[in-house]
This record gives sequence, C-alpha cells and structure tokens, in this order.
Amino acid sequence: MQTGGDTSSTSSTGSTGGTIEFVYDPTPEDYRTAFWRFNFGTWPGRGNLMTGPFVGIGLGILLSWLRRFSENQTAFVLVAVTLAMCVIVPRVGARKAREQYQDMEEYGTCRTTVTEEGLTTTGGELSSTIEWRVFPWYFETDTLFVVMTKRTGIFFALPKRGAQDPADVDRVRAVLDRNLKRL
Repeated sequence: MQTGGDTSSTSSTGSTGGTIEFVYDPTPEDYRTAFWRFNFGTWPGRGNLMTGPFVGIGLGILLSWLRRFSENQTAFVLVAVTLAMCVIVPRVGARKAREQYQDMEEYGTCRTTVTEEGLTTTGGELSSTIEWRVFPWYFETDTLFVVMTKRTGIFFALPKRGAQDPADVDRVRAVLDRNLKRL
C-alpha cells in the first residue's frame, strides 16, 4: 500500500492558489468511518437516521387509526415499525458506503489534487473531478477529510495518510474552510 511519504512527487504549494496532492489507496474502513461519523456525529446525519423511524411511526399511527386497531395492536405496530426502521436505515446507509468504496477501489492507488476550484482524483485509467459547488459540505475525522452532497448523501473520503507533507493536511483544511461549510 502506498501512503503519503512513499512517493517522490512534491506538487504541494502554498495555501492559496496552488495544488495540494495526496497519494493513497482507498480502504473500506475509510468509507465506513466517514459513514458512521456523518450519521452519528453531525446534525444532518442524525436527521437522516431519524427520518425513517419518524416516518414509520407516522405511517403506523395512520394505519392503526384507519384500521381502528386497539391500543395494544397500535403499540405493537409502532414498536415493530420503529425497530424495523432503526435496523433498515443504517443498513441502507452502510451499503451506500460500501458501494462508494467499491467505486473508488477501481482507481487503485489514487492521486487526489486539491485546489480552490475543487478536487481531482486519478488512478489507473480513471479520473474524476468534484467542484466545490456540487459537494458543499465537509467534515473531518482524525484520519479523513470527507466532502458531501446535501441531498443524496454521497461522499468522498480523502485520507490524511496520503499527504505528501504533514503541512498539506493544514493546507487542505484551509482550502475546505474557504470553500465549503464544515459540519
């Protein structure tokens, strides 16, 4: 596995106007960490997790009212729906994280450059560019920078281990702070 200090490329420049390059191999753990940190560590993520159970409770109440269930039947329906949604919603999100990792796995060793306009990732024969306006949110963990969409919950994990210079982590943080909303 190639990590930050393993390459001789030094395309990092100052904190404004330059590009900062990270070189890394994506891992499933990167995307698992990003998923769980978003869902349990940010208000939008917690809202996503709670939407399913609240909708389920609302539908359970409506069903109980329409079918004229007894109090015991209504309680059973509400508990069953809530438990089901509390299991289903995180599993669906975790599957989405696996799928996003599988998309990145095809790149092999990734070279991601960060600029004031966005970030570009290349690897193998693949290349993709993310403009900041498309991914307006970001959050940070001890090991990752994660940029996210608002509506679809799609995210891109940039592992800090890929930094070519330890100062690049601070430079990326500064670029993200200037261009995105921190969660």
